[in-house]
Amino acid sequence: MHKILSYLLLCVGFLIILFALNSMYKVFIYGEEVAALVHFADLTVKTQAGPMSIPMEAANTMANMGLFAVFMTFVMVVGGKIASLGVQLLKNERIYEALLQLDKGNITQETLKKL
Repeated sequence: MHKILSYLLLCVGFLIILFALNSMYKVFIYGEEVAALVHFADLTVKTQAGPMSIPMEAANTMANMGLFAVFMTFVMVVGGKIASLGVQLLKNERIYEALLQLDKGNITQETLKKL
């Protein structure tokens, strides 16, 4: 039972990591748009020559891409933790099975050390 759950967690974690990497690849290599979470209004600065407007389009793009990268990094970390949990469960199950075989006399101490 634990083997199925551990392999499932391992696969789910791996798929989450692949999803995050694929999304980041599409955005940063192919140039797909990210969701606009931040929108800065154009900045108007009063100078001696008169008011000057500074467009904030580039700042909006950079802020949204930075937030996207932080979110996808968080998603990758979560996927890694889920996969790590699956690996730990699998390792515990393997040790448990080896100890059961040791009690039955089917396995030697040297073989147990290799596990």
